[in-house]
Order: sequence, then C-alpha cells, then structure tokens
Amino acid sequence: MIIIAGTRGPEDTPDSQEYENTFNSIRSLDGSKINMEPSFIYISYFLNTLGLGLNALFFTYAFLSVPIRLGAIWKMSKLPLLTLSIYISFYYQLHDLVQIRCAVASSLFLFAVYYCAENKRLTAMYFILVGAIFHYSALAGFAIFFFSNKELNIWWQTILYLIVPVCFIFYFAGLDLTYLVPDQLGGDRLETYRSLKEWGQEGDLEGVAAHKNFLILINIVMYYGALYYHKVLTQNYKYVPILLKILAFAFFCRLTLDGISSVLASRLFEYFDVVSIFLWTAVIYAFIPVYIGKIATNIVSTGRVLFSIFIYTLHL
Repeated sequence: MIIIAGTRGPEDTPDSQEYENTFNSIRSLDGSKINMEPSFIYISYFLNTLGLGLNALFFTYAFLSVPIRLGAIWKMSKLPLLTLSIYISFYYQLHDLVQIRCAVASSLFLFAVYYCAENKRLTAMYFILVGAIFHYSALAGFAIFFFSNKELNIWWQTILYLIVPVCFIFYFAGLDLTYLVPDQLGGDRLETYRSLKEWGQEGDLEGVAAHKNFLILINIVMYYGALYYHKVLTQNYKYVPILLKILAFAFFCRLTLDGISSVLASRLFEYFDVVSIFLWTAVIYAFIPVYIGKIATNIVSTGRVLFSIFIYTLHL
C-alpha cells in the first residue's frame, strides 16, 4: 500500500498535479501565500531542501497514514483482514492515493472514534487535534463527542431511522442551514463556499450527485440494515451504536450541506463515512451462516472498486 501510494506519478491520480505544483513552489517556510496546512509546508520545505521530488512527499504521507490506519483497524475490528479489504475497495484510493492530507487526518480520526467509544475522550480529542495539523477539516471530528456507544434507546432509534429521509427533503429543496452558523464559527469560510457554487467554480470537485452516487446509496442500504439488526450486531461487535450515529451524521453533512457547496458536503461526508468500513464488517453477523455475509460484503467491495476506477477514469 505504501509503495503503490509513493511511486505513482503526478498524472496517475486526481489532485496529484496540483500537489506537484504546490510542492515545487515551497522554497521557504513562509506559507502566507499558500492555502495549505503548516504541516504540508514544513514537510515540503524539508524535502525540497534535501533535493527530493514529489514521490518523496507521497511516500512521507503514505508512511504516516497507512500504518496509523492499520493500527486503528487492528484495534477496532474483530476481522481486520475483511475490514482492510473493505477499506482498500474505496477509501484507500480516495485518501491515500488522492487526498493525502486527509488520509492522515482520517486515520487519526478512527483512533479518536475508538477512544471516544471507550469513554477516553481526552485521548480522542488529542487524535483529532493532531489530525487537524494535517487537514483543517479534522476539527469537524469534535462532533463525535455528542455521541456515545451506549445501547440505542427508542429515541435514538427514531432519530436514526428518520435522519436520512428528512435530510433528503433538505437536499432536494436546496435549503442552506448554514446561515444559522455565526461568522465566528466559520461563517466567512462558508460564504466562500457559497460563492464558488453560485459562480459555478466547483467543477470536477463536485463529484457525483448524492442521489446518483452508488457508494452513498449502497451505504444507506447497509446503514438501514445495520440499524434494523443493531441488537444482533452489537452482541457480536460492540462499537455498532456509535458507528451508526457517526454514519448518520455523515449522511446529514452530505445531504444538508449540498445546498451551500457540494465540495464541502462531500469532503465532510467522506471524513465521517470512513467508519462505514467497520459497519460493513459488522453486518456479516446479520446473516446465517456468517460466511454468506462475508461473501455479500466482498461482492459489494468489488462493486466499490469498479465504481471508483470508473469515476477516476472519467476524471483523468
């Protein structure tokens, strides 16, 4: 995984050309004119000082994101190899091969989810803050502190069942809830996203519309299946309650924020939706015998791989 991520060329994956241009432009530690996190500026400056090229940057981020991700999978999954195959089927391509800064942040986010589920919230906070050094969007991860891993009561079940259809109403109506956000909490940046959408400057970054996106739709099917069988799944995989809540929040971000910016909605969805790799692992326990669930999950993973390749081919 590290070798593949590190040896690809700037024309092989989306965003790589932009990373190359930014990387080559960093010849000092003054990042005032570069819209990147300080960690990216320091890493790029150090590698440029050593006379290394773009692939050294790719290798550096892969050496950070891949081992951290594998550690989180090992901690949270009862079937780490199955979870890893699910991760590789989509998120490895999206994060480790394309959104390399988010790759590190999202791998740290998985550790934050683990420690939040174990009621070690200070440790979880630490992982989110470290993730923000690599990608500012990681700060959105503080939303998980509103969730616990307690068994789902009737109120939580009602909320989780209703959230997707209610959010689709906002999605198709094109409503923008973010006008309720004070300027001090990011209102200025939200206005920037609104402007990009209004001026039609989101371009290829918009991605596939949510109601046409196979990956989102199949995750919604899995979400409701896991929610329906949550008691059985929780008996076999204790993190199901918090994972369902986080995935529901991912759908909330994708569907309600689309009115302001498809880019913002997609980025936040992808950040939170990464926990679905564990839910896809857990749903195998809804099948009798379990190996049928494993076969079904691997069929879905194959579909995700083909869909990802198709989308990236169109983009490139």
